[in-house]
Amino acid sequence: MTIQELDDKYYFHDSMITNINYLEPEHKLIISMEFCNWAQSWYIEGDPELVELKLIFNGIETYDGIVGDVDYFSILDGEIKDEKYHLFIEDDFHQVFYDYYFDPDSVDIAIGKPITN
Repeated sequence: MTIQELDDKYYFHDSMITNINYLEPEHKLIISMEFCNWAQSWYIEGDPELVELKLIFNGIETYDGIVGDVDYFSILDGEIKDEKYHLFIEDDFHQVFYDYYFDPDSVDIAIGKPITN
């Protein structure tokens, strides 16, 4: 999908990032998260409120941000800015903010199993 289609369909606010992985040879950036399914326009009462989700940006030539498992990273905003996809992330534990801008060739979404507490 395009970043416009991503922006039109998915709302990432308050989803918690669990891992960021950059596959340099494949030019893929994979952001794994506990996705707020309950905040989506298509959510139906009784569906899982949280699900595992992988946000895959294809065609990312370079990435020099955080990589690996992360704790307490919440997405404050995800939107298109200056024709790029912008993620504004907060490290809730350390009160540090990160701004990332991506210009992918395409975006894939992989939705996994429900998260239960």
